[in-house]
Amino acid sequence: MTDLTEALRSSFVGVFMRDNPDLFPAMEMAHFVGLSILMGAMIVIDLRILGALTNVSYRASFKLIPVAIAGFLINLISGVAFICTNPALYLTNWAFWLKMGLVVLGGLNALWFTFAEHGKLSALPDDARAPAVARFMAFASLLFWVLVLLLGRLLPTFASVAGG
Repeated sequence: MTDLTEALRSSFVGVFMRDNPDLFPAMEMAHFVGLSILMGAMIVIDLRILGALTNVSYRASFKLIPVAIAGFLINLISGVAFICTNPALYLTNWAFWLKMGLVVLGGLNALWFTFAEHGKLSALPDDARAPAVARFMAFASLLFWVLVLLLGRLLPTFASVAGG
């Protein structure tokens, strides 16, 4: 882990972030905005699939998928910047690894939805109930992203508990 930690710390991004003290708070702001965009879009999409927001068509809610992807990409870029700034803080923190595991599960869930369920739901009449598999995936999506958000907020707490 030491080699990886040092490689990230000495990377262009790590050095640039530490040499420009205004960048870290700017990245925190970008991360918050990205998360707000991602969560806002996912809440609308997932709640529609779960049977709420029936005044919104399935197809209309799915127009937010690119918005969710944009929010995710903002978080990916800002998150990598955080890690490169102080890799030891993140790579030794079990909450970070749990958060990353949930991000992977959320991503796999989104891929499954895209390739297995999206077409079926788009073809449904707006008053039809989504299939059980799609509803389970929507519930899992909400759970994964809410837990990612909570773990992100708790990362500093667990770092200090672990002595990080």
